[in-house]
Amino acid sequence: MSKQRRKPFFNLTILALVVFSIYYVASSNTQLIPSIISSRGGRDEPQSKQTSRILQKSVNLADKEQKSVHAASADSESGLTDTPFMPKMENEVLKAKLGNSAWHLLHTVLARFPDEPSAAEKKTLKQFVYLFAQVYPCGDCARHFQKILKKYPPQVSSRKTVALWGCHIHNKVNERLNKDEYDCTQILEDYDCGCGDDEKSPDTTLNNESMTHLRQISVDEVSHRQAG
Repeated sequence: MSKQRRKPFFNLTILALVVFSIYYVASSNTQLIPSIISSRGGRDEPQSKQTSRILQKSVNLADKEQKSVHAASADSESGLTDTPFMPKMENEVLKAKLGNSAWHLLHTVLARFPDEPSAAEKKTLKQFVYLFAQVYPCGDCARHFQKILKKYPPQVSSRKTVALWGCHIHNKVNERLNKDEYDCTQILEDYDCGCGDDEKSPDTTLNNESMTHLRQISVDEVSHRQAG
């Protein structure tokens, strides 16, 4: 065969190969595109939707974290110290003077508690006792006292009950210190302030009312509401 006849045949062969290659590549890409979309799991959605979804996830996460922070903050703000925080007191003379004064104050408070306290008054006295233990200047004494309070919590149903409770825990402290037991039968008399009729006299800090009168008014109002 002559060179001139071979040349057209060769050119046709090359052209056929090029056409076949183009067809093969085109058909392969057509089949590949759906598989890519499928594997992306819808990632070809509009960019605005992707951005919106990502931002929403971030907002939800931030909101969850913020709620946790607020909850922790609320706990820390409303809670009290778990352990009395005052330092140890080594001076035994000062420690004894402090103890005598503290017991006198506590027993006097309990001896003046109402005979029929309200729910708010009961709660207030309980808080006072626990806070008293937290801030007592002798830290080691306070930490021992706190253990006693956990075992024998305040009994605040009435004046007599809370006074006897106070005497009981005083004896628990005396027991630890190897001191004599206190006679609790006279606790109310021993810590009577001697105020007598002063409690019934007008008090300028109460708009010239007496606490006894105000307490009676409160009792009457409660009785009236219950009757109504």
